[in-house]
Amino acid sequence: MSPEQLLGELEGEGRIVVGDLEAGIGTVLRLRPGMADAVVVVAQPTAKSIDIAARAARIAAAREARVIVAANRVRDEEDLSAIRAGLGDHELAVVPDDPVILRADQEGLAPIDVDAGAPGIEAIGMLADRLAG
Repeated sequence: MSPEQLLGELEGEGRIVVGDLEAGIGTVLRLRPGMADAVVVVAQPTAKSIDIAARAARIAAAREARVIVAANRVRDEEDLSAIRAGLGDHELAVVPDDPVILRADQEGLAPIDVDAGAPGIEAIGMLADRLAG
């Protein structure tokens, strides 16, 4: 199926499609204007991650997508400040560094099944609500 056919199949009111894409900017570079309503750019508090996330956010915005930056694995205000400094005015969702997520990954489980009330899980749920609303 061509990308145009797939897009035609996915278009419609009330549809939400979430894609977990490879790291980097390759997929965002291939977006055409109007192809995505929203792009969630994940940035961890490292210089390399922030640089790549900033480039992806600029490209997605230029492709007319709403950009939400998921500040991931944030430990403290210093981490958050670094991500804000590198990603500027984009919408921000903060996901704290959460040992429940690490434990779930080690056990091969979904984090929500380990502890649905963990701070990282709640933050991801709030991000999902923002995307759906």
